[in-house]
Amino acid sequence: MTVGHAIWPDQLTDDERACLRPGLPEQLDRSPRVLIVGGGMLGLATAAACVRAGPGSVVVIERDWLGAGASGGAAGLLMPEAHDGVDPPALVDLARLSLEAWRELDQSWPGGVGLMEVQWSGHRQARVNPLRAIARVAAHLPCVIGGVEARAVAIEGGRVGSVQTTIGEMRPDNVVFATGTPPRIDGLEVSVPASEVKGHMLVTEPTALQPPAAMVLLARSIEGGRLMIGGTLDVGDEERVVRPQVIATMLAELEAAWPAAHGLSVAYQWACFRPAHPDLLPVIDRVPSLSNAWMTSGHYKTGILMAPATGRALAEWIRSGEQPPEVRAFAVDRLLASKGAEQRGLDSH
Repeated sequence: MTVGHAIWPDQLTDDERACLRPGLPEQLDRSPRVLIVGGGMLGLATAAACVRAGPGSVVVIERDWLGAGASGGAAGLLMPEAHDGVDPPALVDLARLSLEAWRELDQSWPGGVGLMEVQWSGHRQARVNPLRAIARVAAHLPCVIGGVEARAVAIEGGRVGSVQTTIGEMRPDNVVFATGTPPRIDGLEVSVPASEVKGHMLVTEPTALQPPAAMVLLARSIEGGRLMIGGTLDVGDEERVVRPQVIATMLAELEAAWPAAHGLSVAYQWACFRPAHPDLLPVIDRVPSLSNAWMTSGHYKTGILMAPATGRALAEWIRSGEQPPEVRAFAVDRLLASKGAEQRGLDSH
């Protein structure tokens, strides 16, 4: 989720804002080929990929408005090369695939998704307003519904047979849970360790200052002559508030690294809560023991970046029944095994 006042909604058109709050359609397919639970960037990108993958209806439900979770507070940076040498190669490889998928989506999706190119350390990278991208993808999907919560599932013969929602029962052929943290729904046993990591961000008033290219991960220019700064890693702070002292520290650190930034004033400040697994890597996998249910969770700081490649992988998996090789490193078993080992260690004492 996001608290405070992020800049992204203020950059949208009225039509784009309306797309973030879709209502109930006149005709609803209650037995779609794919039901996607979660209306963040990962859910919408997965829906787009499923629509492209083949015939059959695709329905997205979101308990709030689209992008109300971590997506709406993300920086929107699409910079896989910033992860090279920092994160595992499998994550970097998927991130590079996803940047190319973002570019393809921007070219092929009606109206594009608002991709903006960024140069960093000799590499062509990119960024988006995450809410604009969500709104533009949602605008051309067949069925996206806000304000609908998935409350329970019924398991029938190793499959999700039905999903109980606040608008009644649905009986999808396949279900994707794109819920940020692992799904917590009655009838679904997914005991995967996860948490949320808070991070602050800010955007300045318009300024003529242009930060050096080497500082793009600390401060970067965005629309309107503003600078975007952040985000922080506020480990252990779970309170849903923006802390002025953290914002002040962010400005002080920027001034120390770049004295020209002295005196910048803040126009927007917010904090978002990034879903994370203990190893800070995502899960992109089937739900354990279920043949027609998938989950994607714990993308930490890379949810926006990874969305198109994750969505493509899930759509292909649903279509073919085969796990795509690019997501094998993100299986849920690694977390279940580590949790079991931890529990055995506790039991031995």
